[in-house]
Amino acid sequence: MIFLRIILPILFGGIMISLAAQSIPLDLDGTWEGILTQEEGGVRPEYDMQLYLKVIGNDLSGYVEIRQRDDVYIKTEITGKVYQGFFLTLEDGLVLNQKELENMSYCIKSYQLVVKRKKDIRYLQGKWQGRVDGMDCVPGRIVLYRKTSRA
Repeated sequence: MIFLRIILPILFGGIMISLAAQSIPLDLDGTWEGILTQEEGGVRPEYDMQLYLKVIGNDLSGYVEIRQRDDVYIKTEITGKVYQGFFLTLEDGLVLNQKELENMSYCIKSYQLVVKRKKDIRYLQGKWQGRVDGMDCVPGRIVLYRKTSRA
């Protein structure tokens, strides 16, 4: 009897609050900037990354730019999905522009990012992996913060 009067409403209420929190859409549209790292054995340990996202429903589109000084630069279309309002899966698409070092090929990447929050700052954090010429690339991690407008 205690189960029906006390525990069941607590469990049901917790489930409803959890579902409500997951269905609140986050504003992911816009430009995110940060760092893409590559584990030991990669060409470079760290690259600058800029991700532009447009969200329509659960579909993501846009482009990503990855650069390392003036030596390496790539801009690709990107598509993906957002799940439960906070988990993003993205994949590189058509290469729009690139500049790479001799004897270097760009990894076509897939990304798994989670929307995180520290104090009042939301950011995207996750991992990536890729393939080039039929082989796996050395994977890495990503941290991106929303680009702020400057007056």
